[in-house]
Amino acid sequence: MNHLKRLMGIGALVGLTACTSAQSAEIILQQNNGNVFLQYSSIPYTIEDVVETEIVANPSVIEKAYTASRTGFSWLLGKVSSGTPSSLATTYRITKDQNGTILSKVKLPGTEVLIESTPAVFQYGSKVVTGSYFYASAISRYGFDCVGCGVEAGGTATMASLLKVSATAVRQSDGTWKDGITYDGYYMVAADKAFPLCTVLEISDHHLSGSGIRDGVPFKAIVVDRGGAITQRRLDFFIGTETFLNTVVHSDNSKGTKVTVVGFLKWKRNSLGQMTCTK
Repeated sequence: MNHLKRLMGIGALVGLTACTSAQSAEIILQQNNGNVFLQYSSIPYTIEDVVETEIVANPSVIEKAYTASRTGFSWLLGKVSSGTPSSLATTYRITKDQNGTILSKVKLPGTEVLIESTPAVFQYGSKVVTGSYFYASAISRYGFDCVGCGVEAGGTATMASLLKVSATAVRQSDGTWKDGITYDGYYMVAADKAFPLCTVLEISDHHLSGSGIRDGVPFKAIVVDRGGAITQRRLDFFIGTETFLNTVVHSDNSKGTKVTVVGFLKWKRNSLGQMTCTK
């Protein structure tokens, strides 16, 4: 019975030391000549309450109408304010030893707080900057052999950016020719003069498919050409040759496709003296 009481006393001592926020006790049971006794030493530890925030959803987007005070293009949207995402703030009680090692992390019940989002605001009338975008009125397709493209001897044509193309290949920034319709991995488009040559665009929410493009999957294109009818919200997509207008890249109701400016390459000559779009 005395042995049981001694053990109960030990349990009570352990329970008390576990409740303190300043220190804990390392308890060692030793036995000498049949007698059990306690030896303990204090080990400091810290307890702190920490609030952690987890993003729940990105902010919604508000698109405002064009006003005369805007100095950009009436058909181009640009960010006015970024907004904030909705988030969930939760308080955790963290216990660490004297070396900073986390011993426990417990979520405190009833401490979760939902922080509502504020919308991001975009307004028509933006300049051409990274993040500005528009909704295409149409995306037409053309080849090196289009009317007015000026097919040269050898079966090539020169774009407004001075990039060279043919029916089946494109000259890359290093001067080599590569089969297909891409330039350094980018598809190619003619766009309004508002966009500097070598502007990189992301095409999303689209219904284009073929030549590596999948319906609805965003892809990047580079502005390398102009066109008399290609103004404001209209793009002309290079597909190699107009002989296969409906087979290289298929288009199904391109109106409303979102086109976003994501970067700008430099328009300069390579080591061979050829004009290129490059980083």
